[in-house]
Amino acid sequence: MTPVPRTLGLRLIIAYKFVKGALMLALALWFTVDPSAAYTFGQHVAHELVEARPVLVRLGEWLHTHLTERIIHQAALVAWLDGLTTALEATLLALGKPWGEWLVAFSVGLLLPFEGYELWHKPSAAKAIVLGLNAVIVVYLVSERLRHPSRQEPRGREDLP
Repeated sequence: MTPVPRTLGLRLIIAYKFVKGALMLALALWFTVDPSAAYTFGQHVAHELVEARPVLVRLGEWLHTHLTERIIHQAALVAWLDGLTTALEATLLALGKPWGEWLVAFSVGLLLPFEGYELWHKPSAAKAIVLGLNAVIVVYLVSERLRHPSRQEPRGREDLP
């Protein structure tokens, strides 16, 4: 069986997952190591939104009202979980195993109803973008697996004759 090279779409998904995973892990580390600095920074951002950006006053007021150090601690746990699972997904995709693509499509697909519910009840552009991006990833991975069920990437010595 001749290995099929990775498609541009799959390479983009892998890159996205690695970048997102790294950013979430960095955020988790910051929130864990120095939550008071994260809280202070969040309050500074809220102040700037209220003072300097008339269009974003409501966001700044909401952030100022709801941001607490307890929220920072909870966000750290969510960021650790998201960062680790995203890095795992990126690694599975990079390994080129067909079951890895199925697993990523399944795990991302499981979150789509929750993201849709959140978007329906509290609409925002960011939520719409995340929902759309994740839906595209699921559809792409499933369609690729169905079109190329036996595709496997060359990885190293075991692929040599």
